[in-house]
Amino acid sequence: MLKRFSLFILTTFFIIAFTHNSFALDRDAYVNYHFLKGYLELYQGDFGDAAKDLWAVFPYVKEAEFYRELVDVLVYTGRYRQAEEVLKKAIRLYPKVKEFYFKLFDVYTIEGNKRGALKVMRLIQNKFKKTRISLRKIIVMYIKSGKYREAYKRLIDYVKEYKKDPMGYYLLAQVCVKLKNERCATENAKKAIELAPNQFRYLVFLASLYEKEGKFLEAIKLYKKLPKTPLVFYIIANDYYMAGDLEHSKVYYEKAFLKSGRIDYLEKLMFVLVSLNDYDGIIKLAKGYPKLITESDRLKLFYGIALSNKGKCEEALKVLSEISPKVPFYDDVLTDRCQCLCKLGKFDEIRDTLKRVGKLKAYLFVISQFCIKQKKYNEAVKLFQDALEVAKNRKNRSLVYFYEADLFYTDLKDRRKAIELLKKSIKLNPENAEALNYLGYLYIDEDIDVKKGIELVKRALKIKKNNPYYLDSLGWGYFKLKRYKEAELYLKEAVDRYKKKDKEAKIVSLEHLLKLYKAEGLVSRAKNIAKEILKLDPNNKKAKEFLNGK
Repeated sequence: MLKRFSLFILTTFFIIAFTHNSFALDRDAYVNYHFLKGYLELYQGDFGDAAKDLWAVFPYVKEAEFYRELVDVLVYTGRYRQAEEVLKKAIRLYPKVKEFYFKLFDVYTIEGNKRGALKVMRLIQNKFKKTRISLRKIIVMYIKSGKYREAYKRLIDYVKEYKKDPMGYYLLAQVCVKLKNERCATENAKKAIELAPNQFRYLVFLASLYEKEGKFLEAIKLYKKLPKTPLVFYIIANDYYMAGDLEHSKVYYEKAFLKSGRIDYLEKLMFVLVSLNDYDGIIKLAKGYPKLITESDRLKLFYGIALSNKGKCEEALKVLSEISPKVPFYDDVLTDRCQCLCKLGKFDEIRDTLKRVGKLKAYLFVISQFCIKQKKYNEAVKLFQDALEVAKNRKNRSLVYFYEADLFYTDLKDRRKAIELLKKSIKLNPENAEALNYLGYLYIDEDIDVKKGIELVKRALKIKKNNPYYLDSLGWGYFKLKRYKEAELYLKEAVDRYKKKDKEAKIVSLEHLLKLYKAEGLVSRAKNIAKEILKLDPNNKKAKEFLNGK
């Protein structure tokens, strides 16, 4: 089956950034905000900001586990004096918690305070017996020293004895992560949440495990239990994006932006709107927040894309001209300029612009998205010639001939020229599977040389095994040779292997199967295939005619 050449992405992904909102009006809100933000940053690996946020609520939180984790972050980021202060307070409030003494001993050792370290060690030796808390703290010490196997063994015994302690399961889940046992980590994190369903850190930790497994919708369910802050909305939006749900992603990026006013949140929102082709939404935001547009080259790019797609090319060119040529995505700016220039018929400027870019990707994008879509075929041919000068190796030149062949066959209806170009493509790169399949399908479908076409497709399948497009070509070739069993085998396999986005290709393969079953006189099977086609395309002429007896 023929496959038109791929589109190229105009924009790039952005790095997630965390926020410092203004202080809440009351202390509880302030504490909740920084407490949650600190733990989100901790599990996202942003230890510096986590240390700052958790330290900010240190005077107000009197929880032993909080002190333990705050000290770990402070030590990790080199804030030893602050860690010492936290531990001294922790020992005053929890004099029976052995771990705090051990941690203080470690901090004194790092600081070179031998007297303080010896004093703490004597206290440890004289003060403690075996208790539930001390057992847990000893386990934590094993974890901190990297002895995860030993910590795991002790934790298994611990959770058997103390079944109602969520911290035991939480620690066990963390150790399982270190031991690369994802199932163990997830199961124990769930148990911790069952026992303490409102603990922010447990929810965030399990959500982070789901994200690593690609279970973004499961992670979202947990994040939705957290306080509704801009940061939480932003993370939910990211997970919806990763799950492929752009509509919900848009909703939560918008919530995050409207609640925070952050420019990077607006950038991500506009990026999703571009992906959704919601150009009116982008223009509305740009007009609503003109100051932010002037501050961000990315926002200018998205605004320019929206304007050009709405036919406002003069405005788009003005916006795009304000973007600094030093930005890393300037190639995207130039290709979007080409879209506007194409609509305005300024092809000499397009050629000059693309020569400045000097990248094959930009040429192919402009040809496919602008020239061919607007049926400017002569201009497309000229750009293909320019592209050959940019394509400096055989593989890239092969690619240019392949795409040019598609133009001549599909749009210019010049079969002879298309075959000539495909042969050039294959000669330059015998491993160009797409060119092999394209030429093979042409020979098969046009009845030029079906056997030779089949051999070309087989070569393509050796390079890209189980490609459904190539399997369809092979099945269609065997149908032409009336080798129906083999044809059925490959056509059915092609149908099964298509992805959701390959809807049109799947319909073509089903139409091939319909022809096959009609040729074999298998009416019942043919009817089933026709019905399957109509589920995908209710107006399909071939399926309707068959079911109506024509």
